[in-house]
Amino acid sequence: MNAILLKCTNENSASYQSYHSLLSLPSISEPQATQRTRQQNRQSKIWQSKRGIAIPITFLVMFVSLSLLVSATYILAINRIGSESTLLKVSTAKQDMFSLESAIASIVWSPGSSQSYYFSNHEGVLNVTPDDKRLILNITDFSFYDIAFNSTIGSITYTLPASNAQSEDFYPKGDKRVIVNQSGSTLTQLHLFRDAESQQIIISYRPLASSSPIASDNGKPANSLRIYIINLNSSQAFTFQGSFYVRIGCVNTTATTKVYDFQNPIESLTVKCNLDNVYGAVALPISSNEQGATVNLELVTCNIQLRRTGA
Repeated sequence: MNAILLKCTNENSASYQSYHSLLSLPSISEPQATQRTRQQNRQSKIWQSKRGIAIPITFLVMFVSLSLLVSATYILAINRIGSESTLLKVSTAKQDMFSLESAIASIVWSPGSSQSYYFSNHEGVLNVTPDDKRLILNITDFSFYDIAFNSTIGSITYTLPASNAQSEDFYPKGDKRVIVNQSGSTLTQLHLFRDAESQQIIISYRPLASSSPIASDNGKPANSLRIYIINLNSSQAFTFQGSFYVRIGCVNTTATTKVYDFQNPIESLTVKCNLDNVYGAVALPISSNEQGATVNLELVTCNIQLRRTGA
């Protein structure tokens, strides 16, 4: 019995030692779990590193894009402000030239009258050119020709810097005709011209012609043919920038007469005009009979002088 008890004790002891050995052995899956954990930690660090790099790059792209947008908006705003500023200068300069022409009109045909005009600064240049605009007038019925006038009559030009606006070529006052014969027509040509190089506002004058029958002369119908001219070539030639005063004066009004005696009937006379190499003509009716006609030509010229002055 003791032998049986000892055998059982030995068997139990062997079983206990075997069980204890099994418990003390490391788990078979532990190295794999550790390796997996390390891989996960490594991947997490790599992802965090990439995310850390991506964030500043994203902010950099956003900053550059925003900077470009702000710069483009600023440039567009500056260009728009510049264009609006240029248009404002053109508008105020045009108004000043209108007023200058009105000041001239207030004294024209009134010898001895004068006034001063204050011209504001529009960042342009005013040129008074007495030797500009050569005017040649030719009287003809196509069987004879007579040059009635050949002289410069001057012009006034205000020049502004170029702008981005479209080209323009129009007349706020008057039109492009170089001679007129309607009694209601103006002699003034206020011309606004704009191209890629500059903007100009020009004041100049064109002749006006008219005819009318008068009393008979030795059995022939007599006619009066009048041509009115405003002449600026008595002016002082000057160029000026900024704001300044201009003195405007009517020096005198002259009348030059000439008589044409026609031996045959005529219906009209033509006044041909060459104004600075721009051509035009008007036909004026003439009263005549079998004996012909007499035409009294009268050139009426108003001489206007512009000069710089202190006040």
